[in-house]
Amino acid sequence: MQKLRTLHLYLGCIFAPMLLFFAVSGIWQTLNLGSQSKTLALLSTIHTSHSLKMGGLTSPWLMIFVLLMTIAFILTTILGVVMAITQGKNRTVAWRCLAAGVIIPLVLVLLRLVA
Repeated sequence: MQKLRTLHLYLGCIFAPMLLFFAVSGIWQTLNLGSQSKTLALLSTIHTSHSLKMGGLTSPWLMIFVLLMTIAFILTTILGVVMAITQGKNRTVAWRCLAAGVIIPLVLVLLRLVA
């Protein structure tokens, strides 16, 4: 388990800055703030791989890095869940939180489909 924790730590530290950027840029895209600011629109090209008339900030090397980040994010998320369930002080709470993380978005999507 110590090796998994170390792997989780290193992958998290390597990719945390980009994950935070993607989370923040996802927020401004969700709130449609990128269309109001040229700077945010330009920064969004990193997240979306779309170019603007003036170009974009994405590149093949950045796209490879983002692909690696995505794989690492998936791996570290799985490792984090495994560690929470196997090493946590209250495993029942960890299972309930995991279930809530699946059920709540599903219910919200279903409510949208019915409405």
